Amino acid sequence: MSAFHHAFRTGLKALLVALMALLLTVMVAQVIMRYGFNSSLLWSEELCRYLLIWASFLAMLFAYERGEIAALSILANALPRVPALMLAILGSLLSVALCLTLAWYGYIFADIAGSQPIPAFSFILEDLFGADAPEAPRVFWVYFALPLGMTLLSLRIIADIVLFARAWANGQSLDDLAAHQGGPSL
Repeated sequence: MSAFHHAFRTGLKALLVALMALLLTVMVAQVIMRYGFNSSLLWSEELCRYLLIWASFLAMLFAYERGEIAALSILANALPRVPALMLAILGSLLSVALCLTLAWYGYIFADIAGSQPIPAFSFILEDLFGADAPEAPRVFWVYFALPLGMTLLSLRIIADIVLFARAWANGQSLDDLAAHQGGPSL
């Protein structure tokens, strides 16, 4: 599991770097076109918005692992070992339920509202290919960032639930888990 987790994190980091590099490239091109050539790229703002949406929902996993997502740990820190672990498991189960609910309804929304082509891609493809341009991807793929991000986050939280259960069985506490590198976000 550790090798898969490492490969997944490495691939996700590479994807996020590529998304941010593309975002920066498009923004710089837009600034150069607007102020250097007094012309504008019609599709640049929209494409940057979509890239930022995808980067945000994918980077959410790293924010969770770093403990950068809001959490109330005051009560868990004040409780003895077993009740603290029980509370951590319960809170994590509720978080998984929320993430999966958001993923489910996010997918339904993407399916219902995402049938039209992405305007920015339509402009890009028309600029590149003219009248024979292929059909642009649907807006579904923009909206799909939410269900994918929520599903990935729920899988990460499930991994923490397993860690909490193992800690409970092995006599460890939340502090013991937090002391280990790569432990659950508390």
